[in-house]
Amino acid sequence: MNTLRGFAMAGMLACSGMVVAQAAKAPIAKPVRTGAEVTFDAWDKDHNGQLSREEFRAGWERAQQALQAEARLRQHFSTVDANKSGALEPAEYATLELVKKAGKDAPMSRFDANKDGKLQFGEYLRLVQALAPENAGAAK
Repeated sequence: MNTLRGFAMAGMLACSGMVVAQAAKAPIAKPVRTGAEVTFDAWDKDHNGQLSREEFRAGWERAQQALQAEARLRQHFSTVDANKSGALEPAEYATLELVKKAGKDAPMSRFDANKDGKLQFGEYLRLVQALAPENAGAAK
């Protein structure tokens, strides 16, 4: 009986050793970075792991400008969304000045990521970034 128990223990230890060895060879998953970490790294221009007052001020100002630009774009989106469906249908899309200027280079399908035949706000943002990246804060 002791011999049988010994063999069983040896087998379990050998198996657990293989599992540990295999786990040691498995690739280690990279930790998921939070939005705060990504933002901190973007603001930390000299990459020293600390934010100086100047780095913080510059990052804060860029963030405020981005929020203001998004608010203007949301307002423009709401204005163009004549039927207030929360999305731009083809007829509404055609009224966008950026689309008129781009002509054949701006088919709605190019920006309709989910292929539902209309543009939600996120898709509209990608349209503005693609067609007027330098003016992304000023809807045209």
